[in-house]
Amino acid sequence: MSRSVNKLILVGNVGRDPELQTTPKGHKVANFSLATSRRIPRENGFEERTEWHRLATWGRLAELAEEYIRKGDRLYVEGRIEYGSYERDGVTIPTSEVVVRELVMLGSASGRAVNGAALENADTEEELVDA
Repeated sequence: MSRSVNKLILVGNVGRDPELQTTPKGHKVANFSLATSRRIPRENGFEERTEWHRLATWGRLAELAEEYIRKGDRLYVEGRIEYGSYERDGVTIPTSEVVVRELVMLGSASGRAVNGAALENADTEEELVDA
């Protein structure tokens, strides 16, 4: 049997503070965004391209993200990408989201002492299936 892998690694800057919510089943989830950028060579220099990623953290990691992570902080993130969609006015809108398993705080926009702080999701996949 062949195996498959859905693993994503990002290093970027937080675009907005995490927002902590509780699902109807009592699971904690924090949502926030991360910006990554790259330089593309052009005839007269370089063009900066920024991509925005929607992130979701669950359980204790969600609580820690809400407490410690702020807009502008630099993060290393590991997780998986999930695709979905929703309907608005009869139109199907596709979505994508990074479900974070681990993150490392590389720097703080406000100078807080968080450099190198590693946060890892302790919840198991089974606990989050019915979230």
